Amino acid sequence: MIKVSKLNKYYNKNKSNEIHVINDIELELPNQGLIAFLGASGSGKTTLLNVIGGLDKATGSISYDSFTMKKYEMNKIDKFRNENFGYVFQSYNLLLNETIYDNLRIALELINIYDEEEVSSRIEYALKSVGMYKYRKKKASQLSGGQQQRVAIARA
Repeated sequence: MIKVSKLNKYYNKNKSNEIHVINDIELELPNQGLIAFLGASGSGKTTLLNVIGGLDKATGSISYDSFTMKKYEMNKIDKFRNENFGYVFQSYNLLLNETIYDNLRIALELINIYDEEEVSSRIEYALKSVGMYKYRKKKASQLSGGQQQRVAIARA
């Protein structure tokens, strides 16, 4: 479960062009199910997800089951995110000059999975799950936007 309490996020804080983008949010997300954030472009959906995912700083607290973050401590949240979150970015963040296989292999190495058999098995499963296994030897730059998105989902 993810619980957000008294979450606030500002851009240009204490300046004449200050924007209060997340305003004292209280939120509890269940362990299971599908959650959708809906709203107009620019309403803060991505900013909220970036804060919850530990990619962006805010004030307040965020609890993820047994881990609570009351202030952004980069090394702690990065370690926790790497071990517990799958993140699909709006821009996909694939390494365009690397193969699809290598994009996923590198992500596994970041969480200390190096065993070739394990890596191969996980990549095959993930890519087959999103219908992209036959493209594993192609470079990310050779794929359409939709295909890149599916690879990003497999990587997550």
